[in-house]
Amino acid sequence: MNRRPTDAESAGPGRADSGAVRPWGKGGDEDDRARRRNARRSGPRRWGGLSRPATIAALTAGLTVAAAPAHRAEAQRMATLNGIVVDAGSGEGVARAEVVVRSLQLRTLTGPDGRFALELPSPPGALRLLVAAPGYATVEREIGAAGATESPLSGPLTIALERLPFEVPGLTVTANRGNALPGEAPVSVAVMSGEELGRRSAATLDEALPFAQGVTFNAGQMDIRGASGIARGVGSRVLMLLNGHRVLTGVGSAIDFGLLPTLDVERIEIVKGPHSTLFGTNALGGVVNVITRPPVAGPRTIVQGWYGLYDTPANLDFGAGLLDMRGLRLQHERRIGPVDAAVMAGREGTDGFRQNGSVKRWQLRARGVIGAGSARPLELFANWKREDAEEFFTWASPERPLEVDPIELGDWVRETDLVAGATATPVASPSLRLQLRSQIQHVRSRNHYHDNSDFHRSTRYGTDIQLSRPGRGRHSLTAGAEASRTRVSSNFLEPDPAVTDLALFVHNEIAISERLQATAGLRADLHGTGVATRDLALNPRVGLVLRPSPRLSLRTSLSRGYRAPSVSEQFTATTVFGFRVVPNLELRGETAWAGELGLTASPHARLRFDGALFWSEYDGLIEVAAAPDEVFTFQFRNVAEARVRGLDLGAQLALAPGLLNAAATWLVLDALDEGTGRSLPYRSRHNATATLSGWEDRVAIDLRYRSRTDQVLAYPLDERGDATIVDLRLGHSFGAMDIRARIANLFQARYVDVQERNPGASRSVRVTVTSRL
Repeated sequence: MNRRPTDAESAGPGRADSGAVRPWGKGGDEDDRARRRNARRSGPRRWGGLSRPATIAALTAGLTVAAAPAHRAEAQRMATLNGIVVDAGSGEGVARAEVVVRSLQLRTLTGPDGRFALELPSPPGALRLLVAAPGYATVEREIGAAGATESPLSGPLTIALERLPFEVPGLTVTANRGNALPGEAPVSVAVMSGEELGRRSAATLDEALPFAQGVTFNAGQMDIRGASGIARGVGSRVLMLLNGHRVLTGVGSAIDFGLLPTLDVERIEIVKGPHSTLFGTNALGGVVNVITRPPVAGPRTIVQGWYGLYDTPANLDFGAGLLDMRGLRLQHERRIGPVDAAVMAGREGTDGFRQNGSVKRWQLRARGVIGAGSARPLELFANWKREDAEEFFTWASPERPLEVDPIELGDWVRETDLVAGATATPVASPSLRLQLRSQIQHVRSRNHYHDNSDFHRSTRYGTDIQLSRPGRGRHSLTAGAEASRTRVSSNFLEPDPAVTDLALFVHNEIAISERLQATAGLRADLHGTGVATRDLALNPRVGLVLRPSPRLSLRTSLSRGYRAPSVSEQFTATTVFGFRVVPNLELRGETAWAGELGLTASPHARLRFDGALFWSEYDGLIEVAAAPDEVFTFQFRNVAEARVRGLDLGAQLALAPGLLNAAATWLVLDALDEGTGRSLPYRSRHNATATLSGWEDRVAIDLRYRSRTDQVLAYPLDERGDATIVDLRLGHSFGAMDIRARIANLFQARYVDVQERNPGASRSVRVTVTSRL
């Protein structure tokens, strides 16, 4: 459990909750607690002479390594499809276009000259090729069929793409664990491209994601369609993935944006609503999948640096000297033997705009792909982060909003996080595809506060197996299984748990006709800790998609979501403000039923519109409540039921193609706590963004608006109001160098960042330079 806020802006880019305790005491004699833990644990449980973590690690490694000989054995039965993707107007090659064979779920990216090469089974038979690129209309081409003009092996294939006046989503993989075109999924999907991240000069992803349709941030915590308030680091209702791998912290199950890449992001897919049918726990409000592009084959170096200053008003200045932010990242990509590899090192920091809000962060990332354009690639990655961060919990007084109580000066948290994994495809044929994902994540966290010092360590081992049978006739089937084991040690958890998660899922897409498609799926999740009540959750989903014309798609779905309690929620044993917090071994997971009715339309080449009406019923929401039959004692309990319904709209308009574009989102929420009859805390009824960009995004104005929150938890009598923030962006490219400047909070608006007594960021100016050598 964690009492501190998760204000990403105050702590610097990418700040995440650590799961450390603040300002709680130890909650009892530490030696006695250690003896009780040792008495309960007579030694690690073993399977076949190995401990469970070691067994899972061995199985994971074996499955991954087994993909390599399978890849080599199949290589002799492969043939190569060569082609080039060009701009239909200029005839020039289109770089980084995505080329996909849907039946094989095989993909590659074009090189700088637009050329690509794909390894296909020989003979390939009839294949459907999809080509998508940011700013272009997606092209679908059938090759190798009887009577088709192109044969995949007859020679180079040329595909021309028509330019669009603005970016539209291309192929997505998260909504169905496969490949889907815009308008084919029965659920709402928003996509943010890597190019947009660059234009917004995002040092971390949470700086750009607030402009994605349906997304808001509450004091640094990501929220999709009102599913989350402020959990303070004890459980995210949004599941974060990196190329399909889970990247939530082990104890708090929180999102750590400092661990995620930015330089080589291809796109970010945001699937809205409960999506536990395919991805299980934490996907209660939605799923965010960060998809990176393969490293380039030839040597390339990317250097990115930024520097900025906070413009704190003179009457609120709390210290001498300038408050700044700075960062430097260096990424190198090249081919080493059969491996396309990329390595990144970064160092960044900020003083923060508030007292005791500085952050220092070190980052290392490595990624390698064997057979990047083949049907059976093997991908390996490792991300490491170390972060030292000071703490700002709440203001010292209304007259000193940017300062902390003097007793809190010097409070800090130190975190180290390592996540490594592999994705292998040992089988890829026109009739069957098998994909394996393995992962290990290790987190260490320690806080040093004026009233306590707490720590935790966690290690998670996980394996994901997915089997896909491409569409034959009317059905396209995906099935799989997941298994993970998490071991935790801490001085504020009672007892130290070992968490096991197991799951089976199946998903079927049914082509009823050329224009009508149905989906149906079911997943079973088993969550256990060995000492607490087990959770068994069944999460079904059904959906329909109707495409009466290429410019219009209608969708509807009904699904169930699930979130298992985090370790912090279930096992915290400590003291807060003199009140005891005790574990709850009977705590169960949260669930939700949700439905939506939406459409995607392009009535004109210069206009694109996406909208949905949605409704969610949440049951057993986890909150802090009084412990039964005890005085001044609290625990996390399943005490809340809620209903959230609303309207999610987004639009893109080319006012003058190439010169002036506009984009806007509007999220309307009706969020009701059915137990109290009041609004859910920290939900604004109206949430809107708008971007007006000109001259190919050389000049842009961004606007964020949030209406007054009706309910807060701690200080309901504090004055609250609407928040309107305007940013200005300027940018220009000189060959391989991009220079971007951003003035955030241009008009120096004073506002509270949703959480009471936590003022929003003052005006800041930042310049980012990115060079590709």
